[in-house]
Amino acid sequence: MLKTIIFTTAYNAQHTIRRAVESILNQTHTSLEYYVLDNGSTDDTANAIIEYSKIDERIKLIQVNKNDIANGGAFFHTIVHATNAKYIVWCDADDEYTLDFLENMIGFAEEDQLDIAACGYEKIDGNTNEVLKHRALTENLVIHDSLFVEKFIKYRGFTTYLWGKLYSIPFLKAKKHTGTEEKSRICNDSIWTLGLFKKADRAGIYGKAMYKYYQYPRSLSHTNIEESLSSYSDLWNATNQYLKSYGPISKTNEDFLYAIHLSLVEEAVEKVFASEMVTDIQLRCLLKIFDDPIWVETMARDADPQFRNLAARAAYVDGVKNNILALPGAAEKGTAVAKIFRRLEST
Repeated sequence: MLKTIIFTTAYNAQHTIRRAVESILNQTHTSLEYYVLDNGSTDDTANAIIEYSKIDERIKLIQVNKNDIANGGAFFHTIVHATNAKYIVWCDADDEYTLDFLENMIGFAEEDQLDIAACGYEKIDGNTNEVLKHRALTENLVIHDSLFVEKFIKYRGFTTYLWGKLYSIPFLKAKKHTGTEEKSRICNDSIWTLGLFKKADRAGIYGKAMYKYYQYPRSLSHTNIEESLSSYSDLWNATNQYLKSYGPISKTNEDFLYAIHLSLVEEAVEKVFASEMVTDIQLRCLLKIFDDPIWVETMARDADPQFRNLAARAAYVDGVKNNILALPGAAEKGTAVAKIFRRLEST
């Protein structure tokens, strides 16, 4: 049975770490080592991990005294270089895998000789357990050669997170692609995994949803809004370069790039309106979002109507305007509001 490494970095995760740990220790594929980094927690996270390590020797606790986002990537890099295991998997401290994840993914990767394999997932409201998104395929997809371009629309949505994937350790070592970027910018995971797909000879998507991603109002993506806005342009540029590396981009794939960007803009704008930031800062964030050449291109794009959000751009702009006017004190911010409106309507 092939040994696999699981890695989790945890900071003040006492309320969720047991869920993550149990989803790993109870896998049907049992040949694994589970490294859990307590990244300077000040709550009961470390004690919870210690309890598990006393009853299951496969769990390995790593502790640092000071919380630092970069620690996760550094330890991931170190473990990859130090182990003789075949595969490595990332699991966030507030998420979980289905118990057949490793069995299914290792079998898939071995049969099709994959450098990296991703799976379907569910995005879940951490407070209500409501499933917010279910992303899956009706059948598994193996990607190689020209299929990296031809199937881009089909597989791109499975590349956007560090988790939910099985990475070949020999592949990571050979391609020297083992460090992860610091995760304060919310698109870094997407850029890193996209780079990994670019280096792969063969990748695959296991269609079944086997990762449960829990979202919470105080998560980084909801509280680090202003600092993360430029990352959306970074992701567009990285994805554009990814496709260009295979040759000229087809119009359909290029339309898809703008559809992706618009969906990220919609998500960012929603977080701005839902935030507790004062109106001045909300307006500043909105201007940063729309004062972007990629937004201008997105608005001007003559796109295929199959991309429904692009087809509904005018209605979306009207909705944003109405929400801006409803902000507290917006009537007294005429100059700032007018500037955003001009950028919103850019064509």
